[in-house]
Amino acid sequence: MNNIRNWTVLFIGGASGTGKSTLAYEIAKFYRVNVLEVDDIEKIIKATTPKELFPFLNYWDTGIDWKNIGINGIINWLINVSKEIIPALKAIVERHIEDNVPIIIEGDFINPEFTNSFNNNCVRNIYVIENDQNQILQNYFQREGGELQNYRAEISVEYGKWIKNECGKMGIQYFEPRPWNTQLERIIKLLE
Repeated sequence: MNNIRNWTVLFIGGASGTGKSTLAYEIAKFYRVNVLEVDDIEKIIKATTPKELFPFLNYWDTGIDWKNIGINGIINWLINVSKEIIPALKAIVERHIEDNVPIIIEGDFINPEFTNSFNNNCVRNIYVIENDQNQILQNYFQREGGELQNYRAEISVEYGKWIKNECGKMGIQYFEPRPWNTQLERIIKLLE
């Protein structure tokens, strides 16, 4: 496989528990680039800005229980957070393009419309879609242990459906993670 990049910024988005982090780090190792996790950006924004500027990022701090707003409510929250953090992601992308420093940006809060907005061949986007709720359940268990998280896995599948639908509307590539033993080979081929 050829490890010559034709991109500077690679977004790897998708729902929680789909294996996108593992994939991002495999790609990073192959291309010898760094990974930035959007969860870290979320934490920085929450720690350094007034809550009023980012109501969706701070939504759970209001005492609302995520289990009580329903799957559609949580999906709407995920979408709204992905929109709130666009200015931060845009600044990061612009800096990496300007300095020609490659980076992989990975996370749940990567809005397909945003990643598709760049008129620059240096920015690529791929979304990881796992349709099997049981597989996501096992992924959570392997990563975190504890009790099986059925509701969380159900949310992930539904959010994945939304992402896949958005990708379809915009002609964005999406990636099915299995079989795992060919992941890297398949993703490199998509990026060529």
